[in-house]
Amino acid sequence: MPKVLILGATGYLGSQIADLLVKSGQHTVFGVARTPAKATQLGRQEIIPILCPDPVNEPEPYLSAISSKHIDVVIDVAGADQGSHNFLRDIARLGQERLTADKSRGVKGSKLGFIYCSGTWVHGSSNEPVNDLDLVGTDAKTQPEDQVVWRVEMEKAVLQAADALDVMILRPALIYGREGTIWSSFFLPVFEVAKSKTASSVDIPLDGQSRPGLIHVDDAAKGFVSAVEKLHLISRTGVYPVFDLVTTQESMREIFQALAMCWGFKGTVVFKGHGGNVFAKAMSASLRGSSARAQQVLAWQPTRLGGFVQDMDIYASAFVAQHIRY
Repeated sequence: MPKVLILGATGYLGSQIADLLVKSGQHTVFGVARTPAKATQLGRQEIIPILCPDPVNEPEPYLSAISSKHIDVVIDVAGADQGSHNFLRDIARLGQERLTADKSRGVKGSKLGFIYCSGTWVHGSSNEPVNDLDLVGTDAKTQPEDQVVWRVEMEKAVLQAADALDVMILRPALIYGREGTIWSSFFLPVFEVAKSKTASSVDIPLDGQSRPGLIHVDDAAKGFVSAVEKLHLISRTGVYPVFDLVTTQESMREIFQALAMCWGFKGTVVFKGHGGNVFAKAMSASLRGSSARAQQVLAWQPTRLGGFVQDMDIYASAFVAQHIRY
């Protein structure tokens, strides 16, 4: 079976990708864990743990596993920011070493695969239609969000590593669902005022007029599974290996109104704007995106198409179960 190693296997998105790969029965899955407790958690999920306390600065444990276990594909969903450049540099070196060794033995082997998780925030904020073939960066119509501006160069570096690796870049839109980690700092104040039953309003540091592109975490994970299955085939075709993953575009105001209703808060949700905070500004980015290429080329079939607002009662309950301790 193909062997897949996941950087960020215990994270919000990474854990879902690992679980789907294991459940498919078609892959042997390895996951990098920073602590023994996380390694044990991976083991329970039938994921082979690679204990590596500092993957960015002391990567030898996972690099050794790539070589000794002859890993076929590495997925980077670690969210290591600039540390992602270190991952790519080291993995590309291993990929080149593998090619050189195969050549010396007269063997035409497959390249080591590398799938990088970027995000649609590289498109910036706009209600104009965009897709994964549109230019991103300083020459684009809209500038990347400050939170992820460095990813433009990271994406270029991934594409430039194609001589040594089979590469692909996936850009999930703003992820929701299950524990909803990325929404925590904005959802918790709403829950707290709803529970107190005393406040008449709650301030949210987001732009209520924004309409972010969204995707359920399960559908985002399915996109990565599809990418694993198609990576080596697509890399031989010359297809541009960058794919946006987005299923809906919804109003930030309606998201929080639905959330407040689910938690019984009858006061006013006041959107104060991001105030210059780069994370809140990125969360407020509007995106009218398309995943047509991902569906056609990767055979990706998202199923959570109802959207965030429509099933908010489910997502609000899941958030409470994960984050609130009574």
